[in-house]
Amino acid sequence: MALKRRCELCGKLIPIERLEVLPQTKRCVECARENGSDITGRRTVIGMDIDTYKDLLRAVRT
Repeated sequence: MALKRRCELCGKLIPIERLEVLPQTKRCVECARENGSDITGRRTVIGMDIDTYKDLLRAVRT
């Protein structure tokens, strides 16, 4: 199945390679560079305070 989507800003077709990597994107590379990405990250709750998390990371890496 071929993915075809047009950029929400300029109307050009978004390259298939970009859609394979970022299927949720609505902007071509040029518009994303000029206007900022439309992709947002999600914050994940880790269930502990940040200092405890950092201590755990140091313990695992040593």
